Amino acid sequence: MKALIVTSLFFLFQGEIVGQSNWPYRVPAGVKVESIVPFHELYLFPAFRKCSIFYVDGNTSLAMANYSLLYQKMVLISVKKDTTFLKNDYLVQKYDFGDTVILNDYKYGLVEVQNDSLFPKLARKDFVHLIPVDEGTFDGYSNFVDPSTTNIVLRRVGNDTDRVLEDQFARSNIIVEKKVAFFLIDRNHRVFPASGKYIYRILPRHKNTIRDFIKAESIDFKSEAGLHKLLDFCQSL
Repeated sequence: MKALIVTSLFFLFQGEIVGQSNWPYRVPAGVKVESIVPFHELYLFPAFRKCSIFYVDGNTSLAMANYSLLYQKMVLISVKKDTTFLKNDYLVQKYDFGDTVILNDYKYGLVEVQNDSLFPKLARKDFVHLIPVDEGTFDGYSNFVDPSTTNIVLRRVGNDTDRVLEDQFARSNIIVEKKVAFFLIDRNHRVFPASGKYIYRILPRHKNTIRDFIKAESIDFKSEAGLHKLLDFCQSL
C-alpha cells in the first residue's frame, strides 16, 4: 500500500493539474481521493519547495518538501526522486519554507504559524475533511447537499491511522471538503486551540480586559479576521 501511495504521489507531482477549486469533491467507493482531487488542492503549496528542517537538538537539514492536507504529514522528495511521507517525528521542531513556518507540535501535529515576532501568535491547520456516506438519495451521496448533517465524520486532526483512511476509501463513497482549524502560540511556543479559555491561560493578568474586548467586538474564534483583531489587541497589552 505504501508503495502505491508513493507512486501515485510522484505522478501527481509530475502531472499537476491547475484549475479552479471544485469543493466539495465526490469520490466513489474504492477510488483514491488523489485520482479525483487535483494535486494543488491536496497540498499546502502548488509544487514542492526548498525547506529547512530544524531539530530539537539544534541540527538542521535541507529538503524539497510539501505538506499533505489529506494525510497531514510532510512529504519529501528523496534522492531517488520518489516522494515519501515523513512521520511526525518529534525530534523535528519545525519546517521553515522561508515565507511559511510549520511547527511540529506533539499533540496537534503540524500547524502553520503566523510569521512575525510578536506573541501570542496565530496558527492554522488546513486539512482535508472526509465524510464517508452510504448509499442514499443523491447518487449514493445521501448528504451531499448538506454534508454537515451526517454524524459519520472522519477528520484527519487527531491520531487516526493511515489504515483507517485507506479502509474508508475502500468501503464508502466519500465527500471531500477543505477545512481549517485555528490555534494560538504562546511565548514558549506551546500550541493551544483558539478559544477564550486558552487566550486567558496565555495572558492571565489581562483576562478581564480581554474578555471585555471579545464581548465588545463580538470576536468569533472560527474567523481568521476576528482572531487577527483579537491577537493584535492582545499583543498591544
